[in-house]
Amino acid sequence: MMSRTQTANDQTANVCSTNEDTENGLPSVTIVTVVYNDAENIEKTLLSVISQNYPNLEYIVIDGGSTDGTVDIIKKYESRIHRWISEKDAGIYDAMNKGIDLASGQWINFMNANDQFYNSTTIDEVFKDFPEDADFIYGYFIRRKEEGDEYVGLRLPFHEIWKDMPFSHQALFSKTALLKQNKFCLHNKIISDYKSVFLHYVDGRKFFNCHKTIAITASAGYSDKTFRRTFERWKLVRKHLNYKIDIYFIFLLGSYILETLFPPQAHRFLIQKISALKPAKNALSATTESLFKKKSP
Repeated sequence: MMSRTQTANDQTANVCSTNEDTENGLPSVTIVTVVYNDAENIEKTLLSVISQNYPNLEYIVIDGGSTDGTVDIIKKYESRIHRWISEKDAGIYDAMNKGIDLASGQWINFMNANDQFYNSTTIDEVFKDFPEDADFIYGYFIRRKEEGDEYVGLRLPFHEIWKDMPFSHQALFSKTALLKQNKFCLHNKIISDYKSVFLHYVDGRKFFNCHKTIAITASAGYSDKTFRRTFERWKLVRKHLNYKIDIYFIFLLGSYILETLFPPQAHRFLIQKISALKPAKNALSATTESLFKKKSP
């Protein structure tokens, strides 16, 4: 294991420091970057974070034991990083949990390798004005593709969170204390980020849309395994919501199968016909609140 307090140069002191509470009336924020063998992209992520003009920022980098030169790039910027470690882990969510353990800020965001903040004032803009009772602050994101950037905003309205994550995890700031209590699940890795958000929502936590563009994300990520991810999400939400959601998920999984069997034009035609049916219409437009299972008296 190599870390900020155990490096090749035996550095023993943190170069940077952060306040536990507030500075200039702003809350303390921890940014965590998780990386493994991504020397090609890690530098732009590091620069995106250390260029932030936010005055009360803690930066933590969790490397999974890279051997491709990633660690050398981290060392290049270590005077701007509060803590970094390089050791084997059990995957991305295990690494993110390590970041949670080390975080001392009141809020936490995960800006992993190959992702970036929208600009150098992003964090400052997010925390200029937000309700004190918010538990999660989310915003919009841009997806970076080879053919050009795509402004996504939100994937779907927040009240349809039962269908999928409305925002990217890079565009989410969470109360650190909540994540320390409920870390990412390592048994259901493909939807761990969604599971965390959905269960906090079910628990009544307050989500606030800051209506600002927060992140630029890579075009694909760890969780972008569509069929399996959809099936796992169905199993999760079914524990909390009623049978009506089954129509939607059967429809969605069926559309993936049809996509493999028919050419694009025929596939689109079939989906339009099916989605026009009344049961499908009702399922597609349902809000999460309308789907909670009724509690026994």
